Amino acid sequence: MKTSWTLFWIASITFFMQSVDTTMLYIALPAIAEALHQPVLHMELIVISYVVTVVAFTPVNGWMAERLGERNTYLVAIAIFMTGSLLCVTATSIVSLSVFRFIQGIGGALMLPIIRTIILRTTPDTMKLLFLNRITLLGLLGTMIGPVVGSLMVNMLSWRLIFVLNIPLCLMCLWLARTHIPASMQVTHFRGDSFKLMLLVGMLFLGTFLLTAVPKNIISLPLSAALALGGFSLAFLYFKRDMLAVRPQPRENLFTIKTFSIGVTSGIVTRVLLSSIPVVMSLMLQTQLAYDPATVSLILLLFSSGALLSKLGFEPLIKRIGYRKLLLHTTVFTSLCIFAMSAAVQENATLFIGIIAVLLGMLISTLHSAESTLAFSNLSHHTYNNGNNIMTVTQLLSIMVSMALTFPMLRFLSRMESAINVNSFSLLFILLGIGLPICCFIFMHLNEDDGHHFIHGR
Repeated sequence: MKTSWTLFWIASITFFMQSVDTTMLYIALPAIAEALHQPVLHMELIVISYVVTVVAFTPVNGWMAERLGERNTYLVAIAIFMTGSLLCVTATSIVSLSVFRFIQGIGGALMLPIIRTIILRTTPDTMKLLFLNRITLLGLLGTMIGPVVGSLMVNMLSWRLIFVLNIPLCLMCLWLARTHIPASMQVTHFRGDSFKLMLLVGMLFLGTFLLTAVPKNIISLPLSAALALGGFSLAFLYFKRDMLAVRPQPRENLFTIKTFSIGVTSGIVTRVLLSSIPVVMSLMLQTQLAYDPATVSLILLLFSSGALLSKLGFEPLIKRIGYRKLLLHTTVFTSLCIFAMSAAVQENATLFIGIIAVLLGMLISTLHSAESTLAFSNLSHHTYNNGNNIMTVTQLLSIMVSMALTFPMLRFLSRMESAINVNSFSLLFILLGIGLPICCFIFMHLNEDDGHHFIHGR
């Protein structure tokens, strides 16, 4: 049990390190742009290079685990992330910083899925729900303190120090992992097709890059078309190789597992609809409502605090009412809160916006926690890795789709403001509130006892 808790803290520190690194960078972008003599808008390449790499290289962790073992894969991932961080400190141009963030992204893509797989394989059944729910607590805390710490470092010292902060955390993870992750965690028979993996990585890389770059007009239309054609070509080769395999390896279709299918599918829908809410709130508070920076920060902090609190109340709640009722009720209440936010924004009711922000943070976090843990509830030791990879990639892609659609949708709704006398942000919240109950049709396929053994331990 002591080893399980040590692994829990290794995973928690890993999530914390990744979230702090990301949020500090967002705060530091203007200072980096000034230091590198570049317009702030050109800094998007630094963000995109990391995000795209994380999505594209996530499937590689399973391939590496089959060959190196899970402990060595995690150690390599942390070493790559730390190397990327050290290189970022030395960057002298936007190109070099983007390349070094690419290296960091490879480490980030490998370290988070593999440590969660290790947790699933080694944790006693009675503790799996607790650990899965709470390993992201420090990550949520990182999103709250990252902007504060990043702002202090940038204003008082140098933007380069935001990457230095990763180094002691990486060293701590390396020491703890070397000492406490069982060395025997090695998959003895590897069956992965390396060429297919390369095709998959290429597909994900091109698809994610286009999904991120096209809405921001970073690349030209001809180049976008050429990259899209390249992505379709890779997809064709990938599926052709799969169909023409002489001796296809027997493998379980995880989507035949009802809880996994519902958890992943509903996670895609909810993240596409809800992931952009913090960004929309920030933009809305600063533009439509013209709030001062202190008020904006406070309301966003309330949203994050709600998400943090939900993690503490999730386990007793799920044990009391089960997955089906929790998911159905949370979806309905989230939809009602979104409608309430629409009305509060239209009326410029600051107090109600703050209260609803807390509730939305709690409800959305509860919804995501339930979907993620439900997806794992009926997986086994030999399917944890594939299931984890599928869930991670679909979640990241859903978040990116949400972000890609948000601003075009706001621009479209802004044309309707004068005709119906409702601002575009309120209209967007109304549409989200209408769309979210679609998930109820997915959750209705659950039985009352689905996930019961996972909630209470086998």
